[in-house]
Amino acid sequence: MTRYLGLGKESSFGSPAPPTRFIDPLRIDISCEKEPVIRRSIASRFPLDAASGNVVVTGEVELHAEPESIGDLLLMLLGRVETSQPDPANAPNVYSHVFTPCDLGETPPTYTLEIGFEQSARRIISAILESLELELAPGEYASATASVIAQKEEESSPLTPSLPQTRPWHSGDAKVMINDVEAELRAFSIEINNNPSTEHHPIGSRYLTEHELGELEITGSMDVKFADRSHLDRFLNDDEASIKITLTGAEIEAGYRNALEIELPRIVYSAWGGEISGAEPIIQSIDFEALKPSDGSPIKATLTNRVSGY
Repeated sequence: MTRYLGLGKESSFGSPAPPTRFIDPLRIDISCEKEPVIRRSIASRFPLDAASGNVVVTGEVELHAEPESIGDLLLMLLGRVETSQPDPANAPNVYSHVFTPCDLGETPPTYTLEIGFEQSARRIISAILESLELELAPGEYASATASVIAQKEEESSPLTPSLPQTRPWHSGDAKVMINDVEAELRAFSIEINNNPSTEHHPIGSRYLTEHELGELEITGSMDVKFADRSHLDRFLNDDEASIKITLTGAEIEAGYRNALEIELPRIVYSAWGGEISGAEPIIQSIDFEALKPSDGSPIKATLTNRVSGY
């Protein structure tokens, strides 16, 4: 039997949905944790009994960043999407999806995850992403690590998946622009974190009854060859910058390609380092954090592919 991860967008919290898309990930590590309510007394050193306690489902999925399924992950993470066709006359199979973060009091749509393995299956209900990390390294495929938080797990039956056929992005597809100047990077990573609560278990329910998002954190790191003092001076002077990450893959039609563009109009450097060792090149290690855009425009991720909607 094929191992797989299926994704189904739910109509409402707690309502399982069949998968509409399948993923062939590198690793799935999702666990269901129960917190039994233990009863003790003064008459014994041992616990007397245990009642069913609160349930939380958390874990990670690691995968190659692939142009179609990454849209479901972005929606599970950010929560808002607007879809359009940039050129319906000449490229009827090309769609553009703009993902932006939820506002205060909003939550992303929930998904049902179907995990298939060794003649068995698991069903994870009402999942969103706690965080999503994208990593780039020379000569490697772009990897994504999705941290999941969900309501509960139920039994499921194995399915016959239709695994993605589109090519994942790799380091040769990537371009990173800092203040509109292309950077020569040795490594790059970015993480978007919702900081959701795992404690929303009201009296009368063992399960999460909704997802509550905390502060949105967008952080990253990059290794850059030291060519001049621009990055060091930006760090020392507390200067802001902008960053744009673009992945451009295989052609869809009419010159349009599978592409992902993440725009952060305002970032600050939070750490800078540059080891000097013998005659080796000096590689700057820089950490950064994104700030809310000052002009009111949202932080956004724009995805171009064949998918008509998420």
